[in-house]
Amino acid sequence: MGLALLAALLVGGGGWYYVAGARSAAATPVPATKTTRVRQGDLIITASGAGSLVPATQANLGFKSAGRLAELAVQVGSQVETGALLARLDDSDARVAVSQADIGVKLAELKLTQLTKGADAAALAGAQASLAAAQADLVRLTTPATAADLAADRENLIAAQKALATLQAGPAPEDLTIAASDLEKAAVAVQKAQADYDKVAYRGDIGSLPQAAALQQATLDYEKAKANHALKTAGPTDEQLAAARAKVALAQNQLDLLQQGSDPAAIAAAQAKVTQAQAQLDALTAGATVEDVEAAQLQVQQARNSLQAAQAQLDNTVLRAPFAGTVTAVRAAAGEWVGTTAILTLVDSAHIQAQFYVDESEMGGLAVGNPVHITLDALPDKTFAGRVIRVDPTVDKVEGVPVASALAELEPPQAGSEQGAALLAGMSASLEVVTAERRGVLLVPIVALRELGPGQYAVMVASPGGELTMRPVEVGLKDFINAEIVSGLTAGEAISTGSVDTSQ
Repeated sequence: MGLALLAALLVGGGGWYYVAGARSAAATPVPATKTTRVRQGDLIITASGAGSLVPATQANLGFKSAGRLAELAVQVGSQVETGALLARLDDSDARVAVSQADIGVKLAELKLTQLTKGADAAALAGAQASLAAAQADLVRLTTPATAADLAADRENLIAAQKALATLQAGPAPEDLTIAASDLEKAAVAVQKAQADYDKVAYRGDIGSLPQAAALQQATLDYEKAKANHALKTAGPTDEQLAAARAKVALAQNQLDLLQQGSDPAAIAAAQAKVTQAQAQLDALTAGATVEDVEAAQLQVQQARNSLQAAQAQLDNTVLRAPFAGTVTAVRAAAGEWVGTTAILTLVDSAHIQAQFYVDESEMGGLAVGNPVHITLDALPDKTFAGRVIRVDPTVDKVEGVPVASALAELEPPQAGSEQGAALLAGMSASLEVVTAERRGVLLVPIVALRELGPGQYAVMVASPGGELTMRPVEVGLKDFINAEIVSGLTAGEAISTGSVDTSQ
């Protein structure tokens, strides 16, 4: 209501002005009114900025562990794809560590399998046999000896003593006489067989004749008789005597034990053997405990973790490109010992950005998504399109001047274009940032606006007869020359832009 009243007052005042002017026209010349037409067009607001090109992605690359650089696969300027080999350390120690860790996993898994599959049949049979033997020994020691047992042990002792005495006495004379006689008979038989053989030795079939077979048999009988004669005349060996004495001692000891009864210490030892054998059998039949299985499972997991860590160490001996780009720096050579500091710099040369600054007075419309037009000092005849992707939330100072810092991403060059190859990080750039724009809107010169109040405007509309009428309008975007009319006017209407002095 206040705006309408103000407009009415202004219109009324304007009417009075023209009436008064008409009355005094004869005395004072009226300045001519300058007009223009409301037109339809585009209004673009820009902010100027300056900066330089930077890569979208840059990485300083190095190894996670120190080692000797075995291979350097790139040089400055090399173009690489994602995953390409850049460099490699000597990996001999790392491969050994992986092999050892793999063996550790297999051993841990084998132990777990043995615990969970149950007792082995052979081990179970052995444990049962050990228990039976231990129990038999205990029964023997704890059972009183019978008369038959004593008689049997005495007979064993007497037999052992006789065998020893026989060995110590040596062969009987009659045995020596028989052995000598057998040897002499065998020698005579050989001589006769040899004579019979010699009579037919000239024949070609001598090998199939009975004389040959008889000679062979006689020779064998002679060797047997000769060996028997030597055995009889040589007497017993030290080993034979020692074995015979041991049998006598064993038989005597067994008889003494039966006669004296069981020793308490021997019974206790036998009982301990039974207990131990029973525990071993119980452990086999019961299988592994829950705790044993869980411990084995943890050992398997620990071994696998060690293998994974060893494999990671092996993988870390290879340096690969994390993205496609260009190598811009190399700080090592093959054969050198390198640490964990960066030895290569890789930049994404396919995606270039512009880091730029805008004066504080023009930063009002600066926002993410604003289109930008970029020209380079090195390529002044080319313009590159892009879009703002970041606006820093604080104001910086460059050489004492407050500025807004922002980042723009350049649009990728079209296929076959040579523009992308010409863009290098570090190039100086000038930017025009489109902070606001209106397309196909009604426009009037900024001088045609009459400000009625804060944010309230009107224009003087000229009739075909030249009369001026003030009309309130809604103003949208405006720059230093034109203003967008959102409502209140139509295209083609004539409006006043001021007056022209025609008195001269």
